[in-house]
Amino acid sequence: MATSLTKTLYKNMLLSVRVAKTNGKINLAKPIFMLSIIDGIKNGLILNNRIEYNVSLITTYQNLFALYTGDGSKLPMCPYYYLESDEFYHLQKDKSVRSPSAKFLREHVEYAYLDESLWDLLQDSAVRDEYREAIINYFIKPKN
Repeated sequence: MATSLTKTLYKNMLLSVRVAKTNGKINLAKPIFMLSIIDGIKNGLILNNRIEYNVSLITTYQNLFALYTGDGSKLPMCPYYYLESDEFYHLQKDKSVRSPSAKFLREHVEYAYLDESLWDLLQDSAVRDEYREAIINYFIKPKN
């Protein structure tokens, strides 16, 4: 069972995700992508620590992006790829250095995965709810 310290550590890491700012507004792509992963686990769309770039992930992301920003046309290519700059998220890929595109992701990225400890924490619905609320309150609500 995860310790309270581990739970707090990962919550802090999720709230410390590196986000771009444009004209003083943060880009919500990475926080919304993390919400997509959390919702995917909750809804049984992500069953193991192997986050594939697929239709269900894209749809979940677009629905959440539309909900929080009003724009449902965004694709999760960039956060899927660039979240790797944060410590808890990893890509199983070849070592090509490229800009992400749907074609590039299909051809060069097998899947993404989380730290095993974070994955284990996200199997608990109370932890998922806590992390989801924290992300929304920290990144999204202050901007509306």
